[in-house]
Amino acid sequence: MSAYDPFSVHNGGTHTFNGTETISRMVVDGNYIDGSWELSVRVEDINTNVSVRVSGDLPLGGLMHLIVEKVKLQQSWSDHAIWWVDRNVWLLQSRTTLDQYGIQSDARLVFHRMHNDVQIVLPSLTPLVLRVNYAARLFTVVRDICKELNIRHSEELSLTLPITKNMLKTNCPLPTVRPGLRRPGTSLPNQRSDQSSVKSKVPSSVSSAYPTVDGQKINPYNTLNSNAGTIMRFKSDNSLDQERVDFARYADCSLRRSAKAVFADSWLMKPKNLVQKARLNSGWLDSSRSLLEQGIKPSSLELDSHNPPNPPTLYLCFKYFTFYDVILKYDAVRIHQLYEQARWSLLSGQFDCTEDEMVVFAAYQLQAELQSAAVSQQLCITNFPDMNNTNPYSTLGACTTVSSNYVNRSPVHATSSPDLAKKHYLHYNSGGSVLQLPRNLSPIGSALVDEIPSNVHNVGGVDEVDELLSELEQSCGVADESEPVSRNLQNAIRPTGHDMTDTSEVPSLEGSIKVFRDRSRLLKRYKAYWAVIVEARLYLFKSKAQTKECLAEYPLRDCTVSFDVSVAHQKYIIKLSVPSVLDQKTSNGSPLIPSANSSTPKELCSTREEIWLKFDSAEQYACWLAACRLGSRGKTLASKVAYGKEVEATLELLKLQMPGPSPAMSLSESTAYLGDLTDFCNDRIIRKARSKDTLRQRITEAHVNIRDLGLLEVKYKYVQTWQRLTGFGRSYFIVQFERGLQGLPNTNGGGLFSTPMDDIIAICQGRIEVVSPQTGEVLLTWNFSDLRSWNVNWDAEKVILEFRNSQVAFRPLSTNCKTIVEFIGGYVFLSQRNLEKSQEVNERLFHRLTGAND
Repeated sequence: MSAYDPFSVHNGGTHTFNGTETISRMVVDGNYIDGSWELSVRVEDINTNVSVRVSGDLPLGGLMHLIVEKVKLQQSWSDHAIWWVDRNVWLLQSRTTLDQYGIQSDARLVFHRMHNDVQIVLPSLTPLVLRVNYAARLFTVVRDICKELNIRHSEELSLTLPITKNMLKTNCPLPTVRPGLRRPGTSLPNQRSDQSSVKSKVPSSVSSAYPTVDGQKINPYNTLNSNAGTIMRFKSDNSLDQERVDFARYADCSLRRSAKAVFADSWLMKPKNLVQKARLNSGWLDSSRSLLEQGIKPSSLELDSHNPPNPPTLYLCFKYFTFYDVILKYDAVRIHQLYEQARWSLLSGQFDCTEDEMVVFAAYQLQAELQSAAVSQQLCITNFPDMNNTNPYSTLGACTTVSSNYVNRSPVHATSSPDLAKKHYLHYNSGGSVLQLPRNLSPIGSALVDEIPSNVHNVGGVDEVDELLSELEQSCGVADESEPVSRNLQNAIRPTGHDMTDTSEVPSLEGSIKVFRDRSRLLKRYKAYWAVIVEARLYLFKSKAQTKECLAEYPLRDCTVSFDVSVAHQKYIIKLSVPSVLDQKTSNGSPLIPSANSSTPKELCSTREEIWLKFDSAEQYACWLAACRLGSRGKTLASKVAYGKEVEATLELLKLQMPGPSPAMSLSESTAYLGDLTDFCNDRIIRKARSKDTLRQRITEAHVNIRDLGLLEVKYKYVQTWQRLTGFGRSYFIVQFERGLQGLPNTNGGGLFSTPMDDIIAICQGRIEVVSPQTGEVLLTWNFSDLRSWNVNWDAEKVILEFRNSQVAFRPLSTNCKTIVEFIGGYVFLSQRNLEKSQEVNERLFHRLTGAND
């Protein structure tokens, strides 16, 4: 039957218009045919579905208004938004119509709160429950969490899922969530049901930031809350009595957990090999997606409110191992969390170290805990002056965390101890002083700081304005470095002068050293050469008298520097992984230097060579190690300040590894402080040591040399030593390369039924390395300077790296493609930071660099 038209002409005659018949034909089942339709939306607060009549031109804001009118519940709805279940996406554009979104009557929509609880486990393994925005990007969520905890440079951190034992046994990559697409079965909390074991271990007394009455949480929605930020507290942001997180507790060493309990309760995993280390990086979340888009569901969406479960658990960790602009004055919490992540990475075996290095780490940790106990004791003495002093060891030194004004009045200072000379406390502006910290950052509370007289800043004749001007001059002096990345290791203590480059002559380092190059031989036979480092290049000559004829030349830029040191056995070896040696010589004897633009990344990767440099003394080793490290960062010996700091730091580390004087602690006292050593040393080190008493003796001997360090300074020394470990900064991933590409290693063992072995890549600052799964040896290296673009083929699930004259493709196995691309783009983004530019994080640039394009 054709549609009725009242103005149509039939059989040459005009049909008479009948209004009643027209209206009756536009009504079906009692409803007018006006293009509207019924839409069912589930409302989270009442846990029921609400049906509203909408049309395609209705904006999203109008839909939410209809839902609120239908519910008839008097409360604030400003923190609510529409979640589209089928598309796995938030609908946040209130002016966009339903037709523009493509919403039809069969769409499954949920109207619920954007802010919900999530349990954050800090690097110190301290749990904290916060209300975060499940509709905001993860990058924004992490930024506001760090702002709440007073952690600067949040771009270095991210959130990861708890790693379980099953995830170490097999590859468990997170599902890739593409925008606007539905991936069935991607509910992470349901797939990872073993996370409940981690959640249940958090005691209720420390897992929540909300106040409780008789064990019940106070309703956090008793006032109107603003949805402008990512974190919502349990009171209004406009309230004068505003509750904030007491982040001073997150910089306290006395709250550390026992290592036995941590590993027994599966808070952290112990990787046994390089493959399991790669699987530790399988839980990183996507920084450009919201929590709900990645399957992290708040507890209110899973069960009813009568029996609320624990919120989902996520770990906050430092994702990128490049720590920018660390200042002791402002970064108390940041340094402590870095210290804790470094400590747990060593105890779990994520980073390997020798026994000598572990002794130094344990000595630093012992000093930090003694300093923390001394701070607590000073606070106790200040509040209760009649109490006796029970600490026989004076751990307060030149960089103490307690101000000089109060040390002079304390019973500890009144005792006759040579380490507590008055001159040590005149320099109260050194790292870790309470006077340099904001009141909330002070580990000894605000009462002690409030009583400091106003004229304490004039101690030593230094005016407060002069101090600020001096600090500003020193800060500006650091900006003269050619590369901001060079400040990562030594940026806590500001240099007193500019790192000027001497252009009058080209500085060089030369000397007679033993070199081992031919790795084809079974025996390592070192041969004496006259070596010269100049302009970030290493030259080898037969002798000092024959410097006109170069036997070999190695570029040090972007080389891999490792070392094998044993102070007790007088072994000092530097291992360099560099491009292949140039044995060609010109007719006049000068070395042949190739053009920097003539080599492709494949050629550079396929012709790498490893050479070992052996030295006779610690001083010579420190000088050459500093020169090699500067050369690997593209800097020359003309950077005198950076070179001097590298040499000084290396000698200081070697000094701590040497047998020191007799310790101040007896064997019984060291046993009381160090216990069974499981909280200070890795299990592998404890098993290989001759005895626990010998290991305790070495730790206490090394502690004598650092007992004058303050709390914050000793923590940062721990982090700096951690940064100097071999293999530091490498994030491993299991991948599978496309076979047949030139320059790739042949990891196939051969055989009729053999299958290609999986490869392991390591992404670190400035380069991508192909690592042997068995030995951990670096096989290939691609530098970021040669990288043109990095993309993802979503259909084939492959990462495509395009270099200047080549292209490499691989398929990640232990993680998804987005995580690989995010690591590469993240390091590129962090390398752009500069003191001369604005310190505000360019979030748009971050998402451009870490986004994966087809």
